[in-house]
Amino acid sequence: VQKLEQLVKSGIPQYMPTPESGYQTGQKQFVKQQPAISSSLLDYITEQQKQGVGREEIENALLSNGWQASNIKQAFSSLLSSAEFPQPILVPVQTGPTSFDTFVEWLKEDWLLKLGALLLLIGFGWLTTYAFLNNWIGPMGRIALGIIAGVLFLLLGWWRIQKYIHQGGIFLVLGSTTILLTIFAAREVYGFFTPLSALIVMFLSTAFVAFASVVYNNRSLALASLILAGIAPLLTDSPSHNYVGLFAYLFIVVLGAIWIVVLTGRRELTAVALILITFYSLPHLFSFTATDTGVLLLFAYAFTAVFFLTNTAGILRMKDKDVLPDLITAAGNGLFLLAWIMTAAPDEWKSLIISAWMIVFAVGAFLIFKATQRREPFYVYAGVGIAMLAAATSAELKGATLVIAYTIESGIVSLIVYSVLRDIKIAERISLLLAGPVVLSIESITSSRWVTGVIHKDFFVLFILGITFLGLGLFFLRPVRELKDKESQQLNAILLIAGSLYAYALLWLSLHAGLRNDNTAVMISLVVYTIFGLVSYFYGLAHNEYGLRIYGGVLIGFVVGRLLMVDVWKMELAGRIVTFFLIGALLVSTAFVGRKKQDSILQNNIP
Repeated sequence: VQKLEQLVKSGIPQYMPTPESGYQTGQKQFVKQQPAISSSLLDYITEQQKQGVGREEIENALLSNGWQASNIKQAFSSLLSSAEFPQPILVPVQTGPTSFDTFVEWLKEDWLLKLGALLLLIGFGWLTTYAFLNNWIGPMGRIALGIIAGVLFLLLGWWRIQKYIHQGGIFLVLGSTTILLTIFAAREVYGFFTPLSALIVMFLSTAFVAFASVVYNNRSLALASLILAGIAPLLTDSPSHNYVGLFAYLFIVVLGAIWIVVLTGRRELTAVALILITFYSLPHLFSFTATDTGVLLLFAYAFTAVFFLTNTAGILRMKDKDVLPDLITAAGNGLFLLAWIMTAAPDEWKSLIISAWMIVFAVGAFLIFKATQRREPFYVYAGVGIAMLAAATSAELKGATLVIAYTIESGIVSLIVYSVLRDIKIAERISLLLAGPVVLSIESITSSRWVTGVIHKDFFVLFILGITFLGLGLFFLRPVRELKDKESQQLNAILLIAGSLYAYALLWLSLHAGLRNDNTAVMISLVVYTIFGLVSYFYGLAHNEYGLRIYGGVLIGFVVGRLLMVDVWKMELAGRIVTFFLIGALLVSTAFVGRKKQDSILQNNIP
């Protein structure tokens, strides 16, 4: 007991491992030697060492608690051997040397050579300035010096990019830019080179940068080479505008960009190339110049074909990846082509040309959807096709005929989309294309032809619009009920309500145009509206269709409101009497229908 008290006072806990149970209190326990080192023994020794207890005190405590001396010695030996291979210590992640540290290390290496080179460059710069001031170097020497400097920058960039991509890229772009500016100065100041030779030299320098971007798969270099190649024609200072040669050069640049896209997969280059071509097309699209528009239209077809094939191939390759750059380029490509056709194509050929390209985009949309099952490309290509269809229609038709054609096309497109995708939501959204014909139909509603007769172009505009809305609404009604989606139900209700409104407007205008007495026309129209309102209301009441009840109630409210606020003042007395009696009788008759329904409900509830 005295020994244990001494151990407690010295900092040794009372709980110690035993050969059988690990940490225990109580008496000494003597057991046979264990064949293996106990983990509790190792843990105990480790914990005591962390508390600063010496080895001798630990051994005495363990011996007094029943452990064999050989086991204790073996445990200490095991801990000493494991200490030779310590566990890895977590240290903060090193972010690497900073740019300043790297620059300092670079300066330390061969610093005498670098210092001498710097002094030589400074002296050479002063010598060049002095030579220019004293006219030691003529115009040709100055241009040659600029070109040599650009080439040296290119070579330095090529050598540097092998180890440092960023630094090498900067030197490459600097070299190409130096050559472009030197050639521009040669053309602008001294009149050296021809526009063609100047453009060739500029293009070769940008092509070298593009080649480096492919070898080292660098996006920044690829974009820089394309931009520099696009700027080059502006620096040639051509005395005359050779638009055919310009577009031929741009076509070569576009092919080079496509080559980079194929090798590196940098699809954003296609969008940049399209922007570049559009920039050079603006003077022709805004009719600032009409030179060679027929030939340039052929180039526009070629550009469109190249972009279309590139986008299609990119989308097919990237089935499960982001295709946003391809979609943007596809939409821009279609609008680019449409603008060129509407501007440069002969009027008698516009519709046929647009229709041909519309078929190309529509077939492309269908094939891409079948191959990838992705809807985004289908939407974009189908949207381009629809825009071309509308443009072709507007090129051939005018007035009421155009509205009728737009209406039929919008309905057919909605049905085609549903048959391809089997998605009622998308099909109903596509049907919103009818908003265009709706706006154009306002002119038919307010047309002066309704004064002269019933059957005319404006009649058919309203008739076809109403039939299209009602037909689409009824066609989509069953899939919408099966889907039970709120948005689909709302869109379907919009289609049906819009169709009924056109039917009511057509009835109103036709009766006023066909009957000499306006009071009779108003009376018949309001009676018909009331009948439809009552039928809709009670059908919705019987089948728990809340929307139909609201529709019927609003229609009846419109009739009553017109009677009390308009017709009561405008109608003749005889017309008012007949109209109020008829509509009042219709409304009163609903009491028997409602009573009948309530009686049936009560009978069903009585046990």
